[in-house]
Amino acid sequence: MRATSTPDGTQAPELSGRPRVHVIVPTYNRPNELRRLLSQIDREAPGFEVSVHVYDDGSSEPTQVEWSSYAHIASLSISRSTNHGKKKYWKLVHRALSTLRSTNSDYFYYLADDVQLVPKFFERTIGIWNEIKDRHKVSLHLLLDQREGKPCWTNYQPHLVETPQGKVYKSQWVDMLMMFDRRFLEELEYRIDPVDPGRWDKDPHLSSGVGMQISRRLHQRKASMYLVTDSLLIHEDEPSVMNPEERRRTPIVSRFKGTGQPLS
Repeated sequence: MRATSTPDGTQAPELSGRPRVHVIVPTYNRPNELRRLLSQIDREAPGFEVSVHVYDDGSSEPTQVEWSSYAHIASLSISRSTNHGKKKYWKLVHRALSTLRSTNSDYFYYLADDVQLVPKFFERTIGIWNEIKDRHKVSLHLLLDQREGKPCWTNYQPHLVETPQGKVYKSQWVDMLMMFDRRFLEELEYRIDPVDPGRWDKDPHLSSGVGMQISRRLHQRKASMYLVTDSLLIHEDEPSVMNPEERRRTPIVSRFKGTGQPLS
C-alpha cells in the first residue's frame, strides 16, 4: 500500500518475509536526478519491502513526484522545508534521523539525489553487511572515492577485513552515502548536534561538518564503521549545489575495481 505525507507530517536481524529497507534521499534543485534515482530504487525493490522518504531542502520549484510511477516502492513520502545550506544542513539530517524512531526497518540508507545504483544494489549491500562479523558495526559507506585507505576525521588508519563477500575496510569514518542499522541511530541518540558556525571562519569552503561529527561521535563510542572496496554507488564528476568550490577542489568520483555499472 502506497503512503504519502506532507511536510512535518541488531547486526543481522531475524527477518520474517521480505527484508524491510528504508531510504532517505535529501534533494535540492535536481528533479531529473531525483527521478532517475527513484526509478532505480523502484527497479531494485522487488524482493524487499522498500520505503523512501524524500527531504526537499527548499528547491526553487517544489519537488513533484509521480507516485504511480514507482509500482514496487511500498511507501513513498516527501517533506519540504526552506533551504538549509551547508551551514545548517545538520538540521535536515537531525530531522531525518529523529524521524526514524518510529520507522520499523531492518536496513537504512542515506543517499544523495545525484547518485546512481549498481545492479542488485540492495542484494549486494545487504549481503556484504550481513557478512561483516562485528557486533559493534553500525555503518557501511557505499561509495569508494579518493579517500580509500586513508584516515578521515578520526585519525584511524583503515585496514582491510576479509568477509565471505570479499574485503571491506574498517575505516572508522562515514559520510552521507551509507547504509546503517538501528544501533547507528541509538549510538547517536537519534540526533545531530548543532555545527559551530565558526567552523567556516578560516576556510569558507569546508563541507557541512555532518559526516565528520557522525564519524567522531561513533568512533568515541567504539562503534565500528566500514567502507566498501568496490563502489556500490555511481557518482560522476557533477557540480555540488551545496559546496561548489570544495567539489571543484576535491571531486567525488566513484572508483570501480570490478564491473559496477549504473542501472539503465
